[in-house]
Amino acid sequence: MSSPNGRDGQEGDENKEKVKDENRILTILFVSLVIDLLAFTVILPILPSLLDFYGSNKEDGFYQSLMRSVNGFRELVGAPDTPRWNSVLFGGLIGSLFSLLQFLASPVVGAASDVYGRRPLLIMSMIGVAISYAIWAISHNFGLFVVARIIGGLSKGNISLSTAVVADILPQHRRGKGMALIGVAFSIGFVFGPLIGAGFSVWARQQDGAFYTPPALFALVLAVADVLFVFLFFKETLSVDKRAKSITVTSSY
Repeated sequence: MSSPNGRDGQEGDENKEKVKDENRILTILFVSLVIDLLAFTVILPILPSLLDFYGSNKEDGFYQSLMRSVNGFRELVGAPDTPRWNSVLFGGLIGSLFSLLQFLASPVVGAASDVYGRRPLLIMSMIGVAISYAIWAISHNFGLFVVARIIGGLSKGNISLSTAVVADILPQHRRGKGMALIGVAFSIGFVFGPLIGAGFSVWARQQDGAFYTPPALFALVLAVADVLFVFLFFKETLSVDKRAKSITVTSSY
């Protein structure tokens, strides 16, 4: 018969191994989020130059139609008719479209991950983001650029899935640590991503052609690397016995 001290030692070893696995998953999640957010934020400083580039094509009916709608809204709210204000409003429209689609898609992606697991939905979301960057790289007209943003917004469910992964692997009293780690990843991404984008923005002012291709390819390389990283190292965190039976039924954990 094993002694109490032996059982305590075995339980201690199991707890250490469990904590080690938790930390490994958190590290993988953190690195993945940093890569994803660096790619996501590169476009922010370039967006005004992108809109000017597409706006210079007076034959782009889609752009001109949206611009008329923006001008109508500007007149409604009484904003001044200046290039700077028009650019801000138009950029806000494009940014709001992305955020709206992310808002609509994230609950669906989260519910699907309750049924099929976090890993496949995480990889699918990241592949969708990579496809959006690939389309951005060849977006010679405004319509293609908007398609890229739509696909990116619908695919940006990996952020909400990251919080679900934290809830899967950590007990209640330790989840604050995991959520804080996600916040740190956001901070790193939103500090260094725009800095990289600013470098591309300065370079873009010296270009006459498709200046958007290099930053888009940079984001695409990061996204593909992120997909491969998650595919190789991230293990499923939601066991089959804890999964929901359908998307309309929540999981029981």
